[in-house]
Amino acid sequence: MKLVIQIPCFNEAETLARTVGDLPRELSGFSSVELLVIDDGSTDGTSKLARELGVDHLISVPRN
Repeated sequence: MKLVIQIPCFNEAETLARTVGDLPRELSGFSSVELLVIDDGSTDGTSKLARELGVDHLISVPRN
């Protein structure tokens, strides 16, 4: 079974790296752990940073 951790964001470029770093990438009982960032129209580069951090999935909404 796969676990997908959803991270809703709005202008979270300052804290996203710490959040992603604190989340497990392996967890007993799951075949994989994937991260999904949902960027709700951020203007501070949150989506760009999420890509750089290597999140598995990114949904970027153009405006809040």
